[in-house]
Amino acid sequence: MTDFEIAKMLEIPLKTLADWKGKKSKRNRLYGFLSKMSLDEAQKIDKRELEIEQKTKFSPDAKWVKLDKSWFFTDLLWSSGNGQRIAVDTIIVVYMSNPDQRNTDVLIDLFGVERLEKVVNKHFDFDDSSKRVKPVALAQIRYGCKKVFKKSSIVGLKIDTDKLAKVLKRATQKRIDAIVSRVDKSIVLEAAKKNEFPESYSLKSKIKYALKKIT
Repeated sequence: MTDFEIAKMLEIPLKTLADWKGKKSKRNRLYGFLSKMSLDEAQKIDKRELEIEQKTKFSPDAKWVKLDKSWFFTDLLWSSGNGQRIAVDTIIVVYMSNPDQRNTDVLIDLFGVERLEKVVNKHFDFDDSSKRVKPVALAQIRYGCKKVFKKSSIVGLKIDTDKLAKVLKRATQKRIDAIVSRVDKSIVLEAAKKNEFPESYSLKSKIKYALKKIT
């Protein structure tokens, strides 16, 4: 997509997007991901695919749930006790205010893409801080949506496990998700075993997380 198309889709100023393009920006990778995506693909993810019925743990109309902190990778609801009755919107606002793709994926599984976008669009326009977070939160939701509706594999694809091992060694969670969605899990795990370095535990954790999303 062009810068104009990205800014229009995320509802952010072109000036903000220009800041994301800086190599030192924390949003540089997000900008790179969006710039490589076609407008048609983005629109399909953003609108048409949301029309597909998504199975979620809770009803789209649920207002309250019993909190289970094991759902998430980090505990941002430290002031609430495990098992406590808590508003769904509160959970979404707290976790999307500190967007982490893993927790965003969990929220999608629990409450659905449409519910997340509705809450973010409703609650993230009241101050400068929430306005800065909003485009990041929406981008993570759309990326999570892509993983939900784009699970596929390439049949008969020949993979050089040595080369794949080198790719995995420095891969981000997003890249590992993309690899696992297209390559047989036995090949990915075989490549992962070739990496003997201090970050190997982190790599295995990322791969297990990616595999969990497609099973």
